[in-house]
Amino acid sequence: MPAALLAETDPDTLDALLDSSRRLGHFWPLVAGSPQPGAAPSGPITVPDRTRALVAGMAEYGL
Repeated sequence: MPAALLAETDPDTLDALLDSSRRLGHFWPLVAGSPQPGAAPSGPITVPDRTRALVAGMAEYGL
């Protein structure tokens, strides 16, 4: 890390931010690589015709 940035860092503040964010469940997971909870879709997922046509025109996804 550049010396100019080291002078601006405050490890106590960064540690407090990390700890409080973990307690709130934001920004950093408790264990790296652990599955994160997510909300399941409430109904079927639909894709507009225009979007389907756009993706179908892409070489990676074209049919």
